Amino acid sequence: MKKRNMEHETTNFTIMKKLTIRILMGLTIISCFSGSLYAQSELNFNQTLTAKQKQIVAISVYTAQGEMQNLKNALNDGLESGLTVNEIKEVLIHLYAYTGFPRSLNGLSALQSVLEQRREKGIIDERGKEASPLPANKTSEEIGSDVLVELAGTSEATGVREFAPVMDTFLKAHLFGDIFGRDVLDFQSREIATISALSSMQGVDNQLSSHLRVARNVAMTDEQLKEIAFEISVKAGWLEGQVIAEKMKETLSISPENTNKIIIEKNGVSVQKVTFPNRHISVVGNIYFPSDYDDTKSYPAIVVAHPAGGVKEQVAGFYAEMLAEKGFVTLAFDASYQGESGGTPRFLDDPAVRTEDLRVAADYMTTRSDIDVNRLGVLGICAGGGFVIKAAQTEHRYKAVATVSMADLGQLRRYGLNDVLKPRMRERLEEVGRQRTLEAKGEPLKYVNIVANTEEEAKQYDSRMYQQGYEYYRVTHRHPNSQNKYIFTSLDKLMAFTALDHVEMISPRPLLLIAGSEAESFYYSQEAYDKAEEPKELFTVEGATHIDMYYKPEFYEQAVKKLNDFYQKSL
Repeated sequence: MKKRNMEHETTNFTIMKKLTIRILMGLTIISCFSGSLYAQSELNFNQTLTAKQKQIVAISVYTAQGEMQNLKNALNDGLESGLTVNEIKEVLIHLYAYTGFPRSLNGLSALQSVLEQRREKGIIDERGKEASPLPANKTSEEIGSDVLVELAGTSEATGVREFAPVMDTFLKAHLFGDIFGRDVLDFQSREIATISALSSMQGVDNQLSSHLRVARNVAMTDEQLKEIAFEISVKAGWLEGQVIAEKMKETLSISPENTNKIIIEKNGVSVQKVTFPNRHISVVGNIYFPSDYDDTKSYPAIVVAHPAGGVKEQVAGFYAEMLAEKGFVTLAFDASYQGESGGTPRFLDDPAVRTEDLRVAADYMTTRSDIDVNRLGVLGICAGGGFVIKAAQTEHRYKAVATVSMADLGQLRRYGLNDVLKPRMRERLEEVGRQRTLEAKGEPLKYVNIVANTEEEAKQYDSRMYQQGYEYYRVTHRHPNSQNKYIFTSLDKLMAFTALDHVEMISPRPLLLIAGSEAESFYYSQEAYDKAEEPKELFTVEGATHIDMYYKPEFYEQAVKKLNDFYQKSL
């Protein structure tokens, strides 16, 4: 088979600083390491919601918002998680009482469409349990009164229900009798759906507070509620997450200050999950603490940016963990639209947003009391290295800048590796334009792979970087959040991007570029070095390829030693 070169393709909105610096209302989830830390993706965070419950959050958020494409994706994911057809139908039926008939009916229509598409692919989904008949010896109002006592402790009509008695009748007979009385979903699932929907709507603060209290009454734990808030922040948006966070604190006294704990694990390194906003998007990161961590002290810190298509649990987190072992507090985060971070459409690759991610990461780190703001460094790997260089040109809170296997993703998308795609640049942009027109007419988004998906595909490409990229991302260090795709029309934004236009602006802060001597991407680091002003260094790891630097001990150990020396001296 003839080999071919692989195209490595694949508002004004103000957030108060006060919001930026907070860990989203107890959304810090304590982790422990399982097995070797070397197995880059093996971070096991305590999970309190099941996969099915998390999908109820997503389905409810997007139903309330009327985000139909996101809802269809969530419905598909819900079926994949094990929710039955009738359980999902029941969530959508339940939501009509909170979001209105139009949203509920649209959701049911979306479910019909998703099920038909799955049937065409040969997927037969489990129908699941049907609702049992309501007790014949009680009226709906009597059933609703019993349900209210179980949920709220009393069925007595007070406030608005006392002011408008017919509303009390409707609530008891229909909402709590006819709907809550159906046994397809348990009360916890119904409260997850209700809280998620109300958090995504405006002007329903009192109802949200009421249902948070009900959730506590049906034995939902603080950890479960904090995880719901985390999921809402990612799915609905940062501000929506803040709404439920504030309500949890106000209504239930759930506060991160009372729940953040450090669990020391292997080599003394501990890790917490944190969130911070990039405008309306919730960015999710893992923050690593050294063995001598004391929250009354301040530490030098390093922000780590992952490669294109990667996630924080892979090489970025691996380097973050190893640098934490050296005494730094480090942060590896998922880029907006990627991994656990929020943002839709999913897998949009927008270089302006990727660069802004690094600025808001600096916002977050420099407003933590345990970080020495004058000792903040940054590290980028592969495309993350290009974004780091771009951000650091004007983001001077980063006092020391380093990269490993750096790539300028803009240049790579314009010209391909070693300029193999340069003759096709205009042709590819024409194709992007045609695709945008199709999508504007309602056609589905087009995705392209970043590396090969199968071994057979990988063998077709003559680039060692892409062959090894397949091995790393799809075999040895595969992670479910790294799905090996991005939106094709991202190319117009990427091809207009240049990481290395003003590298000289990093000076007089030090710049360290680390690259393998055998890396096909070496020329990016060389170009950055040539354009930079002192102090600068290009450190070559002999014998290493681009991907070797990610996980092979004989190469990454040299990089970590060099990085430690660099940051210890520079920060």
